[in-house]
Amino acid sequence: MTTITPIATHYERFLELLTRDPRAAADGRDAHEARYGERVDPSGGSQPIVLTRDEWIRNQIDLTLALGRLLTEDDVVVSAVPYELSFIGAQVDRVIEMVGASVISVGTSGTICPMPRLLGLIEQYEVTALVCSPSFAAELAGLAASLGKHPADSTIRTIVCVGEACSTERRDRIGAAWAARTSALYGTPSTPTVAVACDHGALHLCDHRLRAEVRGGGSRGELLLDGSPTGEAVELWPADRRCDCGSASPVLVPLGSMASVVRGPDGLVSASDVERIVFGHRRLTPHFACVVRDGTFHVTCAVADSEAVDADAMRRAIRSGIDEALGVDAEVTIGGVQDWSTAPS
Repeated sequence: MTTITPIATHYERFLELLTRDPRAAADGRDAHEARYGERVDPSGGSQPIVLTRDEWIRNQIDLTLALGRLLTEDDVVVSAVPYELSFIGAQVDRVIEMVGASVISVGTSGTICPMPRLLGLIEQYEVTALVCSPSFAAELAGLAASLGKHPADSTIRTIVCVGEACSTERRDRIGAAWAARTSALYGTPSTPTVAVACDHGALHLCDHRLRAEVRGGGSRGELLLDGSPTGEAVELWPADRRCDCGSASPVLVPLGSMASVVRGPDGLVSASDVERIVFGHRRLTPHFACVVRDGTFHVTCAVADSEAVDADAMRRAIRSGIDEALGVDAEVTIGGVQDWSTAPS
């Protein structure tokens, strides 16, 4: 005989979690009430991850509060985040529905909904918001421009960046391409919602349920959540440094994976640090790729019209800017947006 749990029971559970201290001891958790997913480890292998139902709902609560400030019932939202065995895709979709907006879920595989078709859907259904990675938003804008469309003239007015570290400088460039306001969310494969943006654009740690610290006790390094390593590099503001918004929750600055940082003369340097220097050059489009090989950053970026700029001079300027500001080596490649499909990932 199948037992059906009344909807009211789930709602009461939701309200109970809102009032309970999530940092209390986890004794008595029901291991069977769990959500299963997978993540890719630094070696490229798949590793299982599990969230209890309580943890899943707490992540949803924080994400709902964050997106509730950015979206309304009148919005039509494209959700282009990974779905296969990940937590964030399903969570984003559910939260958009909870906010009351309409959602078009396209994922990231591009098999059923490749980017040209997505551009058609945006126009057909007057999509007002994108939830996707910064790279996806930049590539979609570049494709639209190559097809003779003007992204800034579209109905898109809000872009929420998820899934990869992105400097505010590049995020502003993405927003300018779409004539849209940009915001960000930050999570790890095991904890979908770790930090959410305030009205000033800073990412604040969800410290009412998470204990975050940096390995070694400094301000920069590997993020530890409740004592467990994440493999993610971050900068965590000290308690006495406050955001202009006035929140007491510490600001967390994502720096990418620990595999993509190198040690410079003044400490760890990440691709996000390099990104800030790169996007000091106004003629670059929002496209950006950066990998670390043998301690050297290999940067690929793009211009809208490669014939209209002196690529060699720009390459030298970017390399010297990275060296002067960060004290690390970088190899820089500059191409046209039309060549972006060949850029390293």
